[in-house]
Amino acid sequence: MNAAPAHAPPSAPSLPLVGDAFAMAGDVGAFFTRQYLQLGPVFRVRALHRRFTVLAGPEANLFVTREGSRHLRSREFWMDFDKELGAARSMVSMDGAEHARMRKAQQPGYSRSFIHEHLDDVIAITRREVAEWPLDEPIPGLYALQRIITEQLGTIAAGVSPRDYLDDMIVFVRTLLAARVTRQRPAVLTRTPRFRRARQRVEELYATVRAAHDPDRRSGAGPDLVDELMALHHGDPQFLPETDLMPAVLGPFIAGLDTVGSTCAFMLYALLKHPDLLERMTAEADASFAHGTLTAAAVRRLDVTHRVALETLRMYPIAPAITRTVSNTFEFAGYTIPAGEKVIVATTVPHHLPEYFPEPERFDIERYTPERQEHRQPGVFVPFGAGPHVCLGAGFAEVSIAATMATIVHEVELALDPPDYVLKISPVPTPSPDDRFRIRMKRRRRRAAEATPEMEESPRERPTTAASDGT
Repeated sequence: MNAAPAHAPPSAPSLPLVGDAFAMAGDVGAFFTRQYLQLGPVFRVRALHRRFTVLAGPEANLFVTREGSRHLRSREFWMDFDKELGAARSMVSMDGAEHARMRKAQQPGYSRSFIHEHLDDVIAITRREVAEWPLDEPIPGLYALQRIITEQLGTIAAGVSPRDYLDDMIVFVRTLLAARVTRQRPAVLTRTPRFRRARQRVEELYATVRAAHDPDRRSGAGPDLVDELMALHHGDPQFLPETDLMPAVLGPFIAGLDTVGSTCAFMLYALLKHPDLLERMTAEADASFAHGTLTAAAVRRLDVTHRVALETLRMYPIAPAITRTVSNTFEFAGYTIPAGEKVIVATTVPHHLPEYFPEPERFDIERYTPERQEHRQPGVFVPFGAGPHVCLGAGFAEVSIAATMATIVHEVELALDPPDYVLKISPVPTPSPDDRFRIRMKRRRRRAAEATPEMEESPRERPTTAASDGT
């Protein structure tokens, strides 16, 4: 039995009744950074009736990487999300051996090598979407990128185009995350007619994906992520029962909305605010496309593009913290954190500390040159989470971001609309550019006939659409 701690962690200043809810409702990453600087690597916060112990700083990230599987679990944070999808558990809510097995089963479909095999599709989808952008009219920035990324993920990883379902998917996923996971919005939102309609449409998409992966309809098709999931289900229906399939099958569609899509939108904003970087990245993209399409080797050589992406992930992380339950008591930074405690690991606090990233509020891609490599310091650069639940698709995402953004700047010349727009971040359910982030296409940099090649669709590769399935 553990002795009681000699002293409790300090508490962040808070208001009566609401606690730190208002302060955390805005830029939560900045809030955690301020408290870390004032209170140290362990402190407590309160949001209405919920209390958390926060772990922050490089040592917290290293601790979670080394000891997270022993001391922290994910289940409580995600169980209401699973329940809304009719599941008892999902990969994000699993822990221990079953989580490791589920990750291993899905790893091929979320891997860097898998998207390398489908780069032609990534580029063709991006070009097809960009070809529909109007000339010299306002275009919603985040939504435009969400369309591209979800189409890529759905088509490549699940064999189904989600285009007809995108608006419903946005309502469903963002409401569900805000009401049942981050708790930034009341749970009653999941009972509104709008959410129920969106849920019905998402269930239709799920049925379409399941039907598209019927073995009789997949003759000769190369395996994708959903094929791997269905093989696991049929091989061990106790481990992955049909009732737990929905969150796994919809994973590729959910993954793009508030992760890669938002990161691409932040990256586009940064480029349009820094014309010198845009010019350098455009020249790099043009050179890479000079002999045809992008290859995996060409993507690996996108130096400026890669460094712009890294700096975007540092300055605008879409997952500034992770929430866990303590499964086994541990000591950290002189404090005892007891079993059952709800903890927040503020993983991206080091992103904004000048001792690791000088002038942290400055967008500076030279941080990632071989001479500086600021992100290589242990525990300081954690854009994809930490510990056993670190993002499984990080490699996939890096390739998708680089190939998509290189294609966009190669295809079109863009500007902010209005030109003096200053980024405002919407924190719900995860950080993203707000609805006022708009872009304007000034001109197409290639002839229209070149900009809209059709994706090759052989019988074994043709994506199934909702319309063709009659749903």
